[in-house]
Amino acid sequence: MSQTRPIGPLPSRALVAGAGLTGCLAALALARAGWVVVVVDPLQREPLLGRQRAYALSQSSLALLQQLGLASALAPHLWGFDQLTLQANRGRTQARFHWTDLPRNAPPAIGWIAEHRPVMTTLLRHLDQAPGVTLKLGAADGAGDKAWDLVVAADGHRSTTRQTIGVGCWGWRYDQSCITVQARLQGGEPTRAWEVFRDEGPLAVLPMGQGRAQIVWSTSCARAAALTAMDPQAFARALAAVLPRAAELVTVLDAPQAFPVGVQLAQRLRQGNVLLLGEAAHCCHPLGGQGLNLCWRDVGCLHALACRVGQGQRSINWLLHRYGRQRWVDTVATLLATDALLRLFTPGCSSLGRLSLDRRLLVPLQRLSLALLHRWGLLRSLVLRAMAYGWGTPRRRGVPQP
Repeated sequence: MSQTRPIGPLPSRALVAGAGLTGCLAALALARAGWVVVVVDPLQREPLLGRQRAYALSQSSLALLQQLGLASALAPHLWGFDQLTLQANRGRTQARFHWTDLPRNAPPAIGWIAEHRPVMTTLLRHLDQAPGVTLKLGAADGAGDKAWDLVVAADGHRSTTRQTIGVGCWGWRYDQSCITVQARLQGGEPTRAWEVFRDEGPLAVLPMGQGRAQIVWSTSCARAAALTAMDPQAFARALAAVLPRAAELVTVLDAPQAFPVGVQLAQRLRQGNVLLLGEAAHCCHPLGGQGLNLCWRDVGCLHALACRVGQGQRSINWLLHRYGRQRWVDTVATLLATDALLRLFTPGCSSLGRLSLDRRLLVPLQRLSLALLHRWGLLRSLVLRAMAYGWGTPRRRGVPQP
């Protein structure tokens, strides 16, 4: 006599629209939580891999990679920096952070620099190998299909999914662009990163090992266009003139690229069964390297909530409501903090519009702010923890918890 085997509940099904870094990580997070996931993106594999960019990953991002079993695969491609120098007032005012300003159990680094291609390659390889994941590149989004329990919009700041569901955005654009370029430097300490506040905008120098560094140079849109149109020798001379004195330019390693910057926040983080994740939900100035880390804290929150649903402890409706509430504080605080720092440390810059303040007021505020950071270890620790783990987010080792 045959016996009928009991059938357990079917796994939840999710569609992830967008196969960039955040979309791929979100898909892996859902798969690790026991979900069946389909990832779609209109781009093919090579365009997804081809972006010339490097990122500064924070403690929260590393903790998430560890939770998802990706840290060891990415470790050869991460270069840690254990010191960060903030410099303003044409180099006359400084504050220095060290990894010891973080909690005692933190890994011995303020952050890690990672290039786009090896990180993207690793994420796509794990998606190809993950059970329950289907990767459809060069495909339409399919977000309107009612078969999905959850749709994750991770398709960037011009998200077609967000537009389709009718969610608007708040925000403003700066008359600024960020130039990204890799260069070989000499001098200084190989594990020190720099954030140099200049009148035209901040300049970040992020060490990548073997004398290489990623430069993120903020300036007006007009100047950025002129700089990227220069011949290589002229651009190298212009770059050498703005680097901190401890970092001497040897050579420029690739062609500079510029992109406009601004602040953008979706008016809702969820609509129906659709969650907005990463740059589909928010964008900010790259000051302090918060952009990708804020996106990946979204993924960390989603992973924690999806695990509860995958274990049968909570419903998908609970996940949708909880995510929409839980990500607001960290997101809004990060956007406002980066905007306020940009205005504080970019005195008299017309590209910030009417809210930019007079240099005569800002220079004393700069000096006071950096002097307090330099002298008061507790303040350095609070600031560095916010940069490393986010704002107002329940966390265990930097990863949001439900």
